[in-house]
Amino acid sequence: MILRHHGVLSTHTEWALQRLQEQTAPLGVELNTEKTRLVNTLNGEAFGLLGFDLRRVRKRGGAGHFILMTPRKKARKAVKAKVRGIIAQSGAVPAADTVKRINATLAGWVDYFRVGNSSRAFSEVRDYVEMKVRTLLTRRKRRRKTSVGWRRWSNEYLYDVLGLYWDWKIQPLPGVGRGDVKVAARQQDA
Repeated sequence: MILRHHGVLSTHTEWALQRLQEQTAPLGVELNTEKTRLVNTLNGEAFGLLGFDLRRVRKRGGAGHFILMTPRKKARKAVKAKVRGIIAQSGAVPAADTVKRINATLAGWVDYFRVGNSSRAFSEVRDYVEMKVRTLLTRRKRRRKTSVGWRRWSNEYLYDVLGLYWDWKIQPLPGVGRGDVKVAARQQDA
């Protein structure tokens, strides 16, 4: 529940918690008092919800604020651990089959997190996956590991030949950015 009040008053927060409990009780949902906490986003505090970190930040121009939704560090670590596990279990499986398993993991993770401001997190995970696949290929060729294999295993090889996942596009939430639609409609009318 979000309170739009510029001063933090204990009566407002207590009222909000009571109201939230009243609304969730008919649904058979109870608040976990250990995990429930009050956050003042006006002071720059962030909170986690459904794998996202949400925080209020100033717009680039300095006029106004917006809510920044980024994947939590825990979520990024989890997908990296899953990719690491897939590669560790690959054994003598052909690299293309291992990449297919990695792709399935990445596709689900990216589809879930693509609605927020996730481009930096996506770059972090993509770079990690590229490094791990290159390391796997270098080990399989029994080459001395003096580098990760950036020259030998180019991006073209990883993405075109092996078919590594490449759909890292961000999509806005439905209903967000309606001002852009109005501008586009005005341009078409002109």
